[in-house]
Amino acid sequence: MALTHIPCAPNSNAGEQVTRNFLMQELADSNGVLLTNYHLPSGNSTLEMDLVLFNERGVWILEVKNWRGYIDIDQTDWRRDDGFIQHSPLTSVETKAKALYSVLENIGQSRTSVVGFVVLSQANTSLRNTNDMQSRDPREDRVFHLDARLIRALTGEHFLHHKTGIKALNMARINSIVKRLLPLKVNPGRQIIGNSYRIKYDLGVSESGGFHAYQVEHVNIPERYALAKKYHELAISTDDLYDSIERFQRDMRALSKMEHHPNILQVYDYQPDRDSDDTYWLLLEWTKGITLRERLHGPPMLWPEQLRVLNSALAALDCCHTNNILHRNLNPACLYLANDGTVKLGDFDFARVPNFSRTLTMTDQPVPWKSNRYMAPELQMNARAADARSDLYALGAIWYDMAVRPEPDEELNLSRLEKTGLSDDARDLLSRLLSHEPAERPQNAKAAKKWLEQI
Repeated sequence: MALTHIPCAPNSNAGEQVTRNFLMQELADSNGVLLTNYHLPSGNSTLEMDLVLFNERGVWILEVKNWRGYIDIDQTDWRRDDGFIQHSPLTSVETKAKALYSVLENIGQSRTSVVGFVVLSQANTSLRNTNDMQSRDPREDRVFHLDARLIRALTGEHFLHHKTGIKALNMARINSIVKRLLPLKVNPGRQIIGNSYRIKYDLGVSESGGFHAYQVEHVNIPERYALAKKYHELAISTDDLYDSIERFQRDMRALSKMEHHPNILQVYDYQPDRDSDDTYWLLLEWTKGITLRERLHGPPMLWPEQLRVLNSALAALDCCHTNNILHRNLNPACLYLANDGTVKLGDFDFARVPNFSRTLTMTDQPVPWKSNRYMAPELQMNARAADARSDLYALGAIWYDMAVRPEPDEELNLSRLEKTGLSDDARDLLSRLLSHEPAERPQNAKAAKKWLEQI
């Protein structure tokens, strides 16, 4: 006997992964199938089922909430300590159970018990009723932690639908049901973020590993796209988590000072994830075009194109530095070249904002720097030593890339500038930007832009 796991889509959150591992361990010796991240079409929408367990008792749909602390509940809504409100997941999982039961009826498996549970994957999470006991939600007995009580519920008879003719499932019936259900699953790209955006394309994990990126489209405005970044907060306690979220929101307000700058990627919104309070989404302006890193794989960049990128980047950095914001991770992948010719600076994940020395969205992780040609020498000794001149050094290294086209891991070699076709004044400014001594560089973006205008 063995429990078989079938993943139906990637990107399960931490709570779903913990719950899956718990069930695979506790039910390892029992016959059954466990589907994870199963998306069932329902009319014009999709019903996302975190876990669906098939065993001899029937079918169990588990809605996982990776929330911490107290949850104030009534029969309509659940409210987290951070103020986030969601319609009762008990109602949601009931809807999913009814929908799946209807599907089973349609494929000739009507005599099957389908029951929905809510699972709290964090051990320190507690429900707190906001109404008196007389108005207590009678469905609360279907909320479980990852413990023996859940296992008893999944393997016992207490929660089964006691309808005439309900039969136990053997492995032949289970395999037959699963075989019919798997072709029905839909691409989870239809997932909705908040109430506004639907995932269109998975863009993969960032090089730093700090976030997962997606292209998303507005639900009600066709072809209104955004870049969505999904972050997991690695706080070790509830207090740490809420401190991190508050800090992130404060940093968003700092970035909003640069709103509508033509050369800075705009922040649209911040959305906490519905199911996991250690996960949140950042929605950004979507630029139709390519990054400078992608452009560097193409034909040589002549001086007018280099100048357009440099002027735009300096305008963006001037706005940042005027607002006491340091980018600190400037590289060719952070510069977006739009199809209309606009150049925009983005990816402020490791920025330093006013009166705060940590990173922006990587709140509990060190800046993942390693020695490379974009990293100012002073930062190799002390990451906190960053100032405006450190960003300018990185811009100088980007200019070097455009002019010299070095190999990815090749070190800077200023002697190669002689063969680039740059004027003497241009080579002089580029050499100053790449000076090992910050005092020898232009002292801010405004000064560098004035030097560039004289070339």
